[in-house]
Amino acid sequence: MEGISTSFEGKHGNIRYWLKAEMDKPWSFNHKTKKAFTVISPIDINKPEYQVSIEDGVEKTLCCWLCISGPISINARTDRRGYCPGESIAISADFENHSSRTIIPYATLHQTQTFFANGKSRVRGTKFTVLTGLPVAPGNRATWDAQLLKIPAVSPSIMNCCVIKVDYYVKVALHIPGSYNLSMHLPIVIGTVPYRPIDPPTYAETLTGAVDIRDEDDDQYGTMGDLTYTPMYTYVYDYRYKPPPAYSEVDPYPQASNPDVVASSRL
Repeated sequence: MEGISTSFEGKHGNIRYWLKAEMDKPWSFNHKTKKAFTVISPIDINKPEYQVSIEDGVEKTLCCWLCISGPISINARTDRRGYCPGESIAISADFENHSSRTIIPYATLHQTQTFFANGKSRVRGTKFTVLTGLPVAPGNRATWDAQLLKIPAVSPSIMNCCVIKVDYYVKVALHIPGSYNLSMHLPIVIGTVPYRPIDPPTYAETLTGAVDIRDEDDDQYGTMGDLTYTPMYTYVYDYRYKPPPAYSEVDPYPQASNPDVVASSRL
């Protein structure tokens, strides 16, 4: 991905764009003002590479001294790879519990910020929305059929900046009392062009809130105006999940229903 990077405000760095204006006043302090604005690098989640489902599985066997229980396993998938804020991730999963403990399935949306400088990197993780399922008793199994995990107003994925990278993944896990949880990560991309857009795009302020955009070049008295800034990103309001059509609803031979195509094929 090339082009200018999306605006971003992080704990250890930012991608920020702003305009400065200055009025020259002879024999007095100049008047200055500064205004930040949001730049959005397009990520169209309607592209084929963002429409594929992400799927994985993991298994674990519990041990306590000489006792070994049956396996606990997760097999999970998302309905696609790319999403926009305001949309929901449809998670389908199978949880099997052959242990002697009651386990609880859950899923969370995670953001990973990676900052690069002087040959080193620093990583910061943030957890957003959480989806919790019903407990699974010993010897039982549970199934999620397109359980929806809402995406809040967050920054898009940033993949075209050499100093800051922003990634997302869905963590699907099982809480196991008295043991380490069993979990797996399904990487996703947060984009800027909604899935099957019909209406003009809408925007929302990021849930991380406003930041102070003053720096060492902005003196306390000479710079005027509001010096706070909140990034705004694409956000889908009133999103409704539509499951993909069943196989029986899809014509496997679409050309056969077109009489012109059938006639020409017989020539």
